Amino acid sequence: MDLLVHKYKPKKLSDIIGSKNNLETLNSLIKSKSFPHLMFTGPPGTGKTTSAKLIAKILLNDSSAILELNASDDRGIDTVRTNIKDFCMRSIKNVPFKIIILDECDSMTVNAQQAMRRIMEVNSDTCKFILICNNSAKIFEPIQSRCAVLKFEKLFVRPRLQEIIQKENIRINDDAIEFIIDTSDGDMRQCLNILQLCVNYPNIITEDYLVKLIGVPSPKLLKDFLNTLNEDINEGIKKFEDIWKQKYDPEDLISSLFRIAKNEENYELIKIIGMTHLKIVKGSNSKLIFYGMFYDIINIERT
Repeated sequence: MDLLVHKYKPKKLSDIIGSKNNLETLNSLIKSKSFPHLMFTGPPGTGKTTSAKLIAKILLNDSSAILELNASDDRGIDTVRTNIKDFCMRSIKNVPFKIIILDECDSMTVNAQQAMRRIMEVNSDTCKFILICNNSAKIFEPIQSRCAVLKFEKLFVRPRLQEIIQKENIRINDDAIEFIIDTSDGDMRQCLNILQLCVNYPNIITEDYLVKLIGVPSPKLLKDFLNTLNEDINEGIKKFEDIWKQKYDPEDLISSLFRIAKNEENYELIKIIGMTHLKIVKGSNSKLIFYGMFYDIINIERT
């Protein structure tokens, strides 16, 4: 049985859900005689890598003219000097140029990026780079300036998710669907990975089932906690104690709260939760840190 992420992987550019502007731009570039270096930036699971592979397949009907690398595996300068440089120097007949797809390039070291910039510069006519990253701020500015940059936004996953649920005959209630949408946070790959766990479940999938299975707090529960905390601190603390008893990983808990604040564009709350996350990562007493965060959150409402 195929995994859902493979079964429903886009086969052509028009299958990719997301920005129509990006799709139009990519189709225009494919038809253009002067194809540039590209940089795809945005959150995980938004179609960046799939788009890059489909473009390479459309432009070059020769897999030997395409090099795919994940920079998180080989992030140092040796990869640039060996794999990438050697590929650029290789002669391949009957193709207009070669393509290098470099995924997670924001994990590359500064020295590796500097070396790659020179290679991009020297081989721009014979080798086109498609750079993929989550955070373009980590990419050397001279590299960015050599690329056409396309930003991939979080996806509106609901229609595609419901379509797949129907095709797979998965019995699932509305609360569970909302849980998948909230937890995946616009990441279609994460959506399908969660849904994969439901494929052979004999009963109706509920939110409670998914919460226990995945081990992450319900976004709906956390939103209710934040609202209660602002209205009545004592009731809010009681709800937090109930959540804490479930023994969620503190980092999962703070990450879920951060997503809620980010989606609501509550910048003061984002700042407070971000600072709390740093303290938790450093290994401080997590529960005490959460209580300190609650104090700061309450003060937002009072100012």
